[in-house]
Amino acid sequence: MRFALFGAVCAAALALGGCPNPNQIGVQQFGTITATVLLASNNQPVANALVAVNTGPGGQCKTGADGTCTLNQVPVGPQSVTANATGLQGPPVAVNVAQQNQNYPVTILMYPSS
Repeated sequence: MRFALFGAVCAAALALGGCPNPNQIGVQQFGTITATVLLASNNQPVANALVAVNTGPGGQCKTGADGTCTLNQVPVGPQSVTANATGLQGPPVAVNVAQQNQNYPVTILMYPSS
């Protein structure tokens, strides 16, 4: 019985030996993106537009009456920001979140859908 228990402990130690050291795993760094969504024709703000970022837990937000919203917890690195609103469309906007805890403003121009 002792040998079986010893063998199980050794097998578990060998299996866990291949796991990465949690102290060597990089900690993810995040910034924020403040999006302003405007009508391309007159630069008026677009309220209730759904703004999304391609990665990260920050995910998406809806613009207020002033056409702005903030995406939190956006991973550091290149990102693509899009906006969708009823009857409007706009191209994705590239933004590079270069530093942790920094805010990156982006303006998205919306055009009438075809």
